[in-house]
Amino acid sequence: MPNSHNKAQLPSNPTLKEINWFKKQINWGELPHFYHLVASSVSECESILDHGFDNAIKRIIDKRNWNLESLGIDPNELFEKESNNKPRISLHQVFTERGFELQAFPYSNDTTIDRYARHDESMEFILWDPLTMKTVIRINQLHKFIGFYLEQGDEADKALILHSHKVVHKIIAFLQTQLNIVKVDGVTIKSFYQLCEKDSRLYTDDPTSAPDKK
Repeated sequence: MPNSHNKAQLPSNPTLKEINWFKKQINWGELPHFYHLVASSVSECESILDHGFDNAIKRIIDKRNWNLESLGIDPNELFEKESNNKPRISLHQVFTERGFELQAFPYSNDTTIDRYARHDESMEFILWDPLTMKTVIRINQLHKFIGFYLEQGDEADKALILHSHKVVHKIIAFLQTQLNIVKVDGVTIKSFYQLCEKDSRLYTDDPTSAPDKK
């Protein structure tokens, strides 16, 4: 941690680049491996809307894969004017063994599905492939990184966690402009962090309540 003689400090709303710079300043000019792993994953998520590589978001918002008949859209007007009829999607936030994930599920009639589907008249996409469209983003090992921060982390680690939450919020906000997002549920990064923080404080106040780590 920087002391009173260290000029390194974070701005009030830092970018990922600024957080990385700060981390180096308080860590002898290096980025620890675990921190770098998570920061790189956050960076990939942050740039997913800008780079030209194929990804789940681009597949989902690709109008050429929309079931225009189900949506009531005239094919001749698809790219000429904006339509209020957009495919319905449910977004689910979850922590898995791999880390944090934002997952997408389409609707068949009025029920979300989690399976491969093609030319399903009741679905608003021509093709839905969970292997390439379900996981919108993933932040690798974020759950373990949060635990690491609460045990021995520093200000830069916390800033990275907070920034990852903002990145997810930004992506959800973008999808809400492109699709009909019916529902957003699950466990947010912020709520997971607060839960872990609460548990950490509980164990600190009463060591006998901590789980056996053997």
